[in-house]
Amino acid sequence: MNKLKKQILLFFLIINVLSCTSYQQTTYYLLSAIKPPPSILEVKSNHTLMRILVKNIKFPDYLDRPQMILRDNEYKLELSEYHRWAEPLKDDFTRVFIENLNTRITPNIASNYAGLKGVKPSHKLSVEVLRMDVNTQHQVILITKWSLFSEKNNDLAITQHKSAYNILVNNKSHESAVEAQSKAIAMLADEVSTTVQILQQTPEKKRDKMFFFRKKQ
Repeated sequence: MNKLKKQILLFFLIINVLSCTSYQQTTYYLLSAIKPPPSILEVKSNHTLMRILVKNIKFPDYLDRPQMILRDNEYKLELSEYHRWAEPLKDDFTRVFIENLNTRITPNIASNYAGLKGVKPSHKLSVEVLRMDVNTQHQVILITKWSLFSEKNNDLAITQHKSAYNILVNNKSHESAVEAQSKAIAMLADEVSTTVQILQQTPEKKRDKMFFFRKKQ
């Protein structure tokens, strides 16, 4: 009888613990493309069109995970188990970046390898993401290095840049953080598109001496 009472007591104890445990549903997020500002003008059609291959974008290993990341300090990261990316962040970033870029460089075209469909590009764009996270001050930080190469001289970068963006998260929510990260990617596309326009308006003989290093805050 004592054994039965203990089993019954244990059963009700487990039920009580489970009932007191709150269930939190996992939320999934996607980045989104953003329309270009009026200041980003289309390249005039009388220039030779550029077909830009966006090479595989390099991402740091710490971003290769589904959980959203909070950077507590320079040495410590916190993962959010209940707030996750709906697809690998590298794939999401690449898709949104190319979409943003194409709305800003029309009639020029940017695409990945699959989008070329056998057509040879005139230029190649190399992008490396060095950092993309949210800090405890509720700021989105995006730092990238990127270079644009001419297919005629693949060993020489026409332009080289390092760009950093710092955007405040409005209401400190995960959804607002994703919105701020989307804005940062759009700002990167703005900078690349501006460089493309400069290149199109610069005589080819002068292009091989165009090198840039820029930092955006």
